[in-house]
Amino acid sequence: MRWITNSCFAAALLIAGTSASAQGISVLAAFYGQSCGAAHANVTAQVKAKCDNQTNCQYRVDVGSLGDPAPNCPKNFLVLFGCTGQAPARLVQLPAEATGRTAVLSCVVLQGPAQPQ
Repeated sequence: MRWITNSCFAAALLIAGTSASAQGISVLAAFYGQSCGAAHANVTAQVKAKCDNQTNCQYRVDVGSLGDPAPNCPKNFLVLFGCTGQAPARLVQLPAEATGRTAVLSCVVLQGPAQPQ
């Protein structure tokens, strides 16, 4: 397994092979409109309610349910989340305008092919 990390959000990508195992999602913080100066972690509760403890979660960004923290400004969407028993944290980002797009959170761990015995 090989992790590539970057940014102050401790973003992570898992790069590897073929089989998979699953762990539960734990949303640490979620932001809607950070690109417009919206409050820090302003939609964490909504994303946690839908995604926590799942293996995979598809979260559709909807200004109607999240509210509009910055009218007339194209808003981005970010979710920082962890996976039970795994490090580092992972980051999913949708660029502005994020409304109508879907963020995919996943705690599936890809593992390389089994080694011959």
